[in-house]
Amino acid sequence: MYTGETGIYIAILSGIVVLLALMGFFIVTIIRYQKKKVAFHLQKVKEEFINLDKERERIAIDLHDDLGASLSAIKLRLQCMENMDVANIEIIEQAERQIDRAMQRLRQISFNMMPGVLQRRGLNEALKELIELMTHNTGIIVHYKCNIDSFDKGKALHIYRIAQEILNNMVKHSAATTVNFTIVKVKNTIELKISDNGTGFNIEVVSNNRQGSGLRNIDSRAHLLNAKIFLVTSPGKGVNYLVEIPV
Repeated sequence: MYTGETGIYIAILSGIVVLLALMGFFIVTIIRYQKKKVAFHLQKVKEEFINLDKERERIAIDLHDDLGASLSAIKLRLQCMENMDVANIEIIEQAERQIDRAMQRLRQISFNMMPGVLQRRGLNEALKELIELMTHNTGIIVHYKCNIDSFDKGKALHIYRIAQEILNNMVKHSAATTVNFTIVKVKNTIELKISDNGTGFNIEVVSNNRQGSGLRNIDSRAHLLNAKIFLVTSPGKGVNYLVEIPV
């Protein structure tokens, strides 16, 4: 091989090596950027949920302490009224019944905003109370089973919100009469399974309209838990959720 040709080959090889090095550099840079972008997005979503949960807790406390106390004071004043005829007594009794209904509804709203039992007694008891409230209000029969004694407090609220969102969607849209709900630990994974015998839905259609916001909330909370969601449903076939949460 001539010296000139050797120089050309060396130059070409050197150019290829430099090009490959530049491509490798750009690929690594892009990967790093994507990782930083994902981490930044996760942190932003986490902060948004933290702020949202704090705001919910504040509103729940305000509803319970301020509005609840005001309704109780009004009822007490009504009960202290004297020297009334039969017509006025009937009006007072009707007002008291309305106040009782308002206070009951207030407790439900406050519980949905931030269940105090979750903080006091843990996730299992909070879910039991949520299911009891759901059954009382809708008549839907829920078969609930949980074999886990304790949950990480940092994950408990997200797991509760995921379950709450799923159950709320079932109440609003599924026309279900029975729900099966289990939380079990399989090796190093918590499996949350919720299924119903309702009407089901078209995932693609729901994801593209306003109802899809509930699914997006579930996905966002699951993402923060590094959880995987498996959803099986179709019109007339009910809904089956499986959420796998690493311990």
